[in-house]
Amino acid sequence: MTLTIEMLFPEIANLYGDNANIDFLARCLPQARIARTGLNETPEFASGKVDLVYLGPLTEQGQLRAIKRLLPHRDRINHLIDSGTHFLFTHNAMETLGSRITNAEMNYDEAGVGIFDFSTEVGMFERYTGKVMGTFDGVSQPIVGYKSQFSMVSSSPEIPGFMTTTRGIGRNPTTHVEGVRRHNFIGTSLIGPVLVMNPHLAQWLLSSLVPSPAPEIALKEIAVAAYDARLREFHDDRTWSSFERVSG
Repeated sequence: MTLTIEMLFPEIANLYGDNANIDFLARCLPQARIARTGLNETPEFASGKVDLVYLGPLTEQGQLRAIKRLLPHRDRINHLIDSGTHFLFTHNAMETLGSRITNAEMNYDEAGVGIFDFSTEVGMFERYTGKVMGTFDGVSQPIVGYKSQFSMVSSSPEIPGFMTTTRGIGRNPTTHVEGVRRHNFIGTSLIGPVLVMNPHLAQWLLSSLVPSPAPEIALKEIAVAAYDARLREFHDDRTWSSFERVSG
């Protein structure tokens, strides 16, 4: 059976080059079908079998538009997550699935899809840009990446994270818990693209999608060499600024 990867709303969810996550997966899984679902189309996951659902970074108004399109499928999304379907929501895409998004400068306080019990506060004059390194259950090598965001997520510590940071902030500057993970759902604020920057994480995902025989990542030698060089940089204390740390 053909493996299907659904890429949601690529016409508005396309910031930071993060859609290269899907380009990379397509190179790794050449037999997979990539379904690109437009904003005004019904998602395939709503009624059919999809192996991975992906949503990339959005503008602030794009977040609100995505919420309106996803809200009618809240029960279906919950069912798919609980049944083990893979999801990858990067940067602020995961915020659409929270309980609320508040933006004082743009004068809105809107409900999210409500899959996860966390809230997001957007500060248009308070952009945070920094590096992150941490641990992810299932991958022995550190996860590395970058953050560039106007928003911070507040949630209960009981909500499992995608990873635990060893350097850099988590969901906000007071916690080491970064992103969200529930079964095979991964939400992370990291940009990169995260799979290209972390070949070991990409290999974990491939092995989870296709357990036997597990495919190898594309361009493995180049990807691993680039990762190793980046990891050496991240291990150098001189590359870290004082604000790139948890404060509470």
